[in-house]
Amino acid sequence: MMSRLAPLLGALFLLSSLTASAVAAEEQGAAAPAPAFSSVLELLRSKQIISDAEAKTLALVGGETQTKTLVELLKSKGVLSPEEAAKVGAPGAPPASPAPEAVGEKVLPPSQDPKFIAQLRQIWVKHKNRAKDFDEWFAGISDPEEIIARMRVMGALSGPEADELERRYRDGYLTGAISAALQAKEQDYLERVRKGVAWELDEKIKDKFKGEWSQRIKLSGDLRVRYEKDFFDPQNGTVFNPSTSNPLQTLNTTVDRQALKLRARLAMDAKVGDDFQVGIGLASDTNRSPGSPVSTNATLGDAFNKKAIALDKAYLKWSPDPAFAAWAGRFPAPWFCTDLVWDPDINFDGVALQYRPHVTGQWGLFLTTGIFPVQEVELSQNDKWLFGSQVGAQYGSGGRFGAKFAVAYYDFMNTVGQVNDLGSTLKDWTAPAFQQKGNTLMNIEPAGSAAKYAYASAFRELNLNGALDLGYWDPVHVVLSADYVNNLGFKLGDVTARGGVGPDLQPVTTKETEGFQVGISVGYPQVQELGEWRGVFSYKYLERDAVMDAFTDSDFHLGGTNAKGWITGLDLGLAKDVWLSTRWFSANEISGVPLSIDVLHVNINAKF
Repeated sequence: MMSRLAPLLGALFLLSSLTASAVAAEEQGAAAPAPAFSSVLELLRSKQIISDAEAKTLALVGGETQTKTLVELLKSKGVLSPEEAAKVGAPGAPPASPAPEAVGEKVLPPSQDPKFIAQLRQIWVKHKNRAKDFDEWFAGISDPEEIIARMRVMGALSGPEADELERRYRDGYLTGAISAALQAKEQDYLERVRKGVAWELDEKIKDKFKGEWSQRIKLSGDLRVRYEKDFFDPQNGTVFNPSTSNPLQTLNTTVDRQALKLRARLAMDAKVGDDFQVGIGLASDTNRSPGSPVSTNATLGDAFNKKAIALDKAYLKWSPDPAFAAWAGRFPAPWFCTDLVWDPDINFDGVALQYRPHVTGQWGLFLTTGIFPVQEVELSQNDKWLFGSQVGAQYGSGGRFGAKFAVAYYDFMNTVGQVNDLGSTLKDWTAPAFQQKGNTLMNIEPAGSAAKYAYASAFRELNLNGALDLGYWDPVHVVLSADYVNNLGFKLGDVTARGGVGPDLQPVTTKETEGFQVGISVGYPQVQELGEWRGVFSYKYLERDAVMDAFTDSDFHLGGTNAKGWITGLDLGLAKDVWLSTRWFSANEISGVPLSIDVLHVNINAKF
């Protein structure tokens, strides 16, 4: 087993080493450039001073309006007192010195204030320097703070003089310019609000648009068109399809296939109170039977028939505090996870709670727990349930370095098959409503009856994963990840006694319950603009009964377990919010009959 776990252990060691060294550098006060506004937002979000939605809103609001909105938001949260907010340019705060002069009705940006630069030129001359040198050496520099810094280095200003000039500029001209610019751009800001791009508004704007739907409702969506090519080795063996009513029906394992697929999703999020949010999402649905919880792809090529639309999300979220959230209904996965255990398209039915306390400095914790109905059984009290819990820690340093580690435990209840009495169908409910392939199965029909298969093992999955986000080369990030899972519910003696068989219907005599995945991505964290890019590579190893095969990744090895191989791909921005993505999945079986499957995806994606 150690040989199988070597890549995972190496990755976990690398993650731990990099985390320790990066955290040490942060705590020793390593020099860093002045953060951009986006870095400030990331820092406030990582410290849970502002929410993800508030950070997203502030990023969308342009120009100096960002400063005003942030100041007012921090004041409303009690982070800044009214006096402190006034000092940094809150509405109505008088500038320490006159605001920059305006040209007509247009206020000059504070970084292009000719009046203050002229004062710096006078100081330069007073230090017995030539005015001509000032004009030549600082040509093209419109930022007074940069000029002050260079004058400090050149000896034209003493340290105290430079400090005083910077203070005067920030307290006087900069504050005044921001206040004046905000007044000049108020109508533009109001138009942004009407278009629904701002969720968190200052009190003045709230009064003007109180009750309008654009403050409460946000629409979003995405579209993906995919070309898929599946390559099968001609030497592959026979694998039976457990998800059909005919247990002897086999899967295609030797004939290459290709298809065009479409995925469309539309989501609405609405604030219905100070602490409540409703989310509703529609998505295209597979046009095959049975339906699939791990895919929202509609395969094209059905005589131009209309495509089905399904309710993909419908939940109520309660968040009375930025550190706490509760969901009820059908909602996205609340876990920190990869596709080793959960397919990215899965949404969960049930109730989940999450607590994300800020511990100290740049460290935070997160604790998530939930209960989810898997299958409601009409004629039995033994409904199938999933109980899940996860605890983890995260570290963030303003976008330059981030780390996240978590331990989760997923316990599936009442999912092991039970044999029917002769002539009875009362135990048919123990067969799963949906399967992919790979898990050990048992026949729940008595001898002499037609076969019907259910899971031969219980599933109690212990999952450990971690990720490092290295943003020292921002906007390019290097993200390292490692994931490990072990099914603690598998008991070989019990499985053998139940007559457990593999996908080839041959008896199972070994325990295969572990899986791991290690990966790296290099590029932009999110590909959103023309020319942005990201490359990915990962290796996956998932034994036969490591996870429930129904809910793991549906693309790697065309779904299920008992597979090992690698994944590589590239994302490339074609326009704003339009990008090309490619993935190549190459996978073979771990044990049992030969089953080699390679999959190519070429996707065109767009979102709004």
